[in-house]
Amino acid sequence: MNSLRRQLTRTLLGAITVLLGTALVAMALLVRHALLGSFDAALQTKTLAVSSLVETEDGRVQFDFSDDFLRGFGAEGPRTYFEIWDAAGVVIARSPSLAKGDLPREALGREAPGPAWALNLPGGGRGRAVGIDFTVKPSNPAQPMIPAPRVQLVVATDSAETEATLLRLLATFAGCGALLIAAVWLVVPWALRRGLAPLDEFGSEVARLTADTLSAPVSVAGLPVELRSVAERLNELLARLAKSFERERRFSADLAHELRTPLAELRSLAECALKWPEARDPATDRDVLEIALQMEVLVSRMLQLARGEHQQLAAVLVPVDLPGLVSEVWRPLAARAEARGLRATFAVEPGTVSADAVLLRGILQNLFENAVAHAPAGTEIRVSGASAADGQGYVLRCANAAGDLTPEDVGQLFERFWRKESARSTGGRHLGLGLSLARMFALAMRWRLTAALTPDGWLEFTLETERPAVL
Repeated sequence: MNSLRRQLTRTLLGAITVLLGTALVAMALLVRHALLGSFDAALQTKTLAVSSLVETEDGRVQFDFSDDFLRGFGAEGPRTYFEIWDAAGVVIARSPSLAKGDLPREALGREAPGPAWALNLPGGGRGRAVGIDFTVKPSNPAQPMIPAPRVQLVVATDSAETEATLLRLLATFAGCGALLIAAVWLVVPWALRRGLAPLDEFGSEVARLTADTLSAPVSVAGLPVELRSVAERLNELLARLAKSFERERRFSADLAHELRTPLAELRSLAECALKWPEARDPATDRDVLEIALQMEVLVSRMLQLARGEHQQLAAVLVPVDLPGLVSEVWRPLAARAEARGLRATFAVEPGTVSADAVLLRGILQNLFENAVAHAPAGTEIRVSGASAADGQGYVLRCANAAGDLTPEDVGQLFERFWRKESARSTGGRHLGLGLSLARMFALAMRWRLTAALTPDGWLEFTLETERPAVL
């Protein structure tokens, strides 16, 4: 399993180990360079001191050696050596510490000591040497020799003590580095466990969420800043899921509630037909068919609502003659309105709108059916339409007497299966889904459908576009 903590641990341990190792190596190299630089500087100073003793007298090169002046070059316990040659390579002088040995001539500096180099000393062991090729100064500066003779000088000294010091320092660095790396390998996993503990707690809290606890959001208080935004987005997602689950539960409950009555009627009719088959009334079949059709309409409309809530209603916008569609939708309802003594007046201005003809027909049919079914008998139904004030849309209104509707009732008109108790008590086959479907169809076309009570007690539905719709 891919683990963020494991990846962070490996990355941090590897990076810190490499950085510590690099830093320790760099420090060791710097210390070595500083020690050897100091050692070589002292050796170059000794070389200059020895070269200052070389003089010329009566045309001959002379070297005045003194143990008091050049301590460490003696034969007893030798640690420092020198050797001098003339221009022809003949040895002029050598330190007593050399006995009959010779020093190699390498990297001779001209008139100044050259760079130091490592060598094996005549007495054994490792050392470092510095060489110089210089012009000998006359003992009497008033009578310089022409041409002045040139000699070569090499001075070497034992570097065992310096190398031992360097090894001790390197061992100290290595030990400290090992301890630091060991501490890092202990501290980093502990620090990551401690630092990522809020993430573990957050994961445990999320793991406890169920479909029944979606309404209880994840606590944001106390979370680190990095997790707070994640928790906030998660709470928003949980809120949407809770609404979705509640919508699904309500859908199932509403469907079961609405199907209960027609199913009970079907069962009653079936039981009667089985109990008294000889007295079977032909009207029973018509009742069964009517109930079946009612159930079919209910299921069809519920499916349409579910599709609309999941944004699966695809509106195909085409030019639609709105006055003509209004007349066409009203025509089948005219007889029912006349039977209830309802008068319909239309004031729809000519206009062609961009809409889905099927969805717009469904909206008008539901609005007109609602008005015909619920307007008080003997009252008026008013349908009007005109271009919007800005000329970029169209507004259609359908109004009828509100009867006993209250402002609180108007706020529930678009809820599924909502019907005022007085409407339920009159029987009928209205499902309480028409206005919910009408609003869903309007949203699919990016139209807006609202309802309001006018000051003179009329219920007015307003359908208006949310885009330039007049063609």
